[in-house]
Amino acid sequence: MDCLTKRIGDFMNINEDYKSHIKLAKLIALSLVMIIITLNYNSVKANAAVNEKLNINNTNISFLENKTDENILDNLLVALTGKVFGYEVILNDDLIGYTFIEDSLDNIEESLLNIYLREKGIKREDVLSYKVDMKLDLKKNRFDVELLQTSDEVAKALYDIAKKDKDEINITVKYIKEEKIEIKPSTVIIQSDNLYLGESKVEEGTKGLSKVTKEITIDIDEEIENKVINKSILIKEVSKIIYKGTKNPYEYGVAFLNHPTGGGYMTSGYGERWNSFHKGIDIAGDTGDDVIAAMDGEVIYSEYNDGGYGNLIIVKHEDDMETYYGHLNESYVKVGDKIKKGDIIGAVGNTGFSTGPHLHFELRIDDEPVDPTDYIVKKVNGAA
Repeated sequence: MDCLTKRIGDFMNINEDYKSHIKLAKLIALSLVMIIITLNYNSVKANAAVNEKLNINNTNISFLENKTDENILDNLLVALTGKVFGYEVILNDDLIGYTFIEDSLDNIEESLLNIYLREKGIKREDVLSYKVDMKLDLKKNRFDVELLQTSDEVAKALYDIAKKDKDEINITVKYIKEEKIEIKPSTVIIQSDNLYLGESKVEEGTKGLSKVTKEITIDIDEEIENKVINKSILIKEVSKIIYKGTKNPYEYGVAFLNHPTGGGYMTSGYGERWNSFHKGIDIAGDTGDDVIAAMDGEVIYSEYNDGGYGNLIIVKHEDDMETYYGHLNESYVKVGDKIKKGDIIGAVGNTGFSTGPHLHFELRIDDEPVDPTDYIVKKVNGAA
């Protein structure tokens, strides 16, 4: 009986040891599973981050597939810690960003150039040459995979620095630019004996179009050189032609003078008057009424005249013709002014030898007064 009891006790002890071993085995198995899951998760996470930054779609690329002896430890560390070996991007000893590819300096420079060209509106195919001045280095280090950047992201950070300080980074680009430029029609004046002095006829021109090719050199913030290397005419402009009359209307007895006031009537004509000779005509008006240029010309006198005219304007016209505007209350023009027929040049007044507000108007040919009455174009209401 004692022997049986002893055997039963031994069996129970063996059973307890077995259970203990099973429990330990389960714990070891569970730990191995957790390690494997962690390794795979960190590996996938690292791979995904790198693939995303490098624009890689090949899911077969994996840190854990690098089976060489020198990479096994690195791969395990990546899987366990989420950190990768890569390259710090250094500008003038300052850390700017992180990259995974050793030869990415060329990619960063190309990305930097493309950002610059997009901002300046320059097509890549138009670039003749370029130069990027910067001291950029790569330093191998281990860092969190989340810090990885694409070449474009690093280039954007560099471009922001360049815009602030071109002593740090400067980009110089020489490129070709083609422009289409509108050509305004030139003006040609032709004298015509088919028209009277003061008359003109206009034939409108048409615009042309040229293509200009330029070679332009610019840096980060200014234009260095701009030179035209070719110019061609796409559409030839047609000149505007102005025919100007040369025939003297006075010689043909043609009315050609604009009425020198806005209204009023003639109160005194040309010729003998009060035992003297009246060299022009008087047109009644109110003080301040408009005085109007009778013909195109140039002002050669505009001031007070002591000879009886009071405030006087003299305008010189073609073919040695002149018009006088006397007794003005005010003059609106000065010597040298070019005026057009119908321009308001002064105001009716009562200055000088005058018995009331009116305009004294004269027409002179070769400095000799002539009767202007028949040369003033009649107003619609029939007043002179």
